[in-house]
Amino acid sequence: MLVPESHHAGDLKAAHDLETTSYPLWTLDEETITRLVKQGGIVAPTGKAGGMLMFHGNLVHGSAGNITPYPRKIVYLTLNAVSNYIRRPTRAEYIARRDFTPIQTVDDDALPRLARVPRQAVEQEVFIRRRKPVYLRK
Repeated sequence: MLVPESHHAGDLKAAHDLETTSYPLWTLDEETITRLVKQGGIVAPTGKAGGMLMFHGNLVHGSAGNITPYPRKIVYLTLNAVSNYIRRPTRAEYIARRDFTPIQTVDDDALPRLARVPRQAVEQEVFIRRRKPVYLRK
């Protein structure tokens, strides 16, 4: 579930839930969530199999456990200005990459064009260039 506009709420006091999950989970207190839901409402996005949902990392969100027989993947992507690079890394390289090469823009139709490329060719290209940023070319 998502709480619309909650990413504009500023710094929210969060705490790690170390008791109800097998990993540290950031949580908000019930009073804060109630206030934010009164302000922005709450939505439960749905989509087709293989779909993707992207939202701002500060948007208050949560999900129930996956009750389907199919796996659910979660990808965290954080983008910052190059000037806001990690100065003292505290997380593993696979979580917080140390390559701060600026992102290059691509044409608006880059994703549909990539989707038309045979999967094997894409995987081979990514494998060859895995140590460098992968850019879509015209």
